[in-house]
Amino acid sequence: MKRRSALLGLCLLLSACSSMPVTRYYRLPDVAVQQTAARAERPVVQIDIRLADFLSAGGIAYQQGEVGITLAQQNLWAERLQEGIKRVLVARMQQYQPARLWLGSLPDTRVSTLSLEMNQFNGRDDGKAVLAGRWYLRNAEQKLIVQSSFQLEVAQQGAGYEALVLALGEGLDQLSQNISKELSL
Repeated sequence: MKRRSALLGLCLLLSACSSMPVTRYYRLPDVAVQQTAARAERPVVQIDIRLADFLSAGGIAYQQGEVGITLAQQNLWAERLQEGIKRVLVARMQQYQPARLWLGSLPDTRVSTLSLEMNQFNGRDDGKAVLAGRWYLRNAEQKLIVQSSFQLEVAQQGAGYEALVLALGEGLDQLSQNISKELSL
C-alpha cells in the first residue's frame, strides 16, 4: 500500500512538472522605414511616451467587463512597452510627416516634443484592441502648439495574444495617421 501511494505521488509530481505553462514574448510589428532625402533645416521633433502604471508591468493587458484589467503572466512584452510604442511611432511619423525629423530621444531638449500619454493599450473581451489617451505637440520653447485626445478600437483578426499585438500595432498606425493629419492642418 505504501509503495502504491509513493508511486501515485511520484506520478502526480511528474505530471505537474510537465504541464508548466510556457512564457511567450511579443513585440509590436516592425515598420518598414522609408529613406527620405536629407534636408538642411528640417525641424526636429522628439517623441516622449508616458504610460498608465498598469501598462508598464510587462504583461500584456486585457480588459474584462467594464472595469476589470488582467495582466498576462505568460504573455509578456519582449521590450519595455514604452520603448516599443516609441519605436513604432518614430517610424510611422517619419513616414507620414517626412518634412520633420522624428527622433526617439535627444540629449538636448531644445527641440519640439510630441508627448503621448497612453491610458489604454490593451485587448478587450469583445475581441478589440483599445488605444486611448492624449497627445501634445510643444515647440522648442515648450509652448503648447496643439493637443488632442484619442480613443481607437481595432478589431482583432483572430484569437490569441499574437492577433491582439498585431491589432495594437494597427492601432498605432491609425494613431500616427490621425496625428499627422492634425499636424498638417
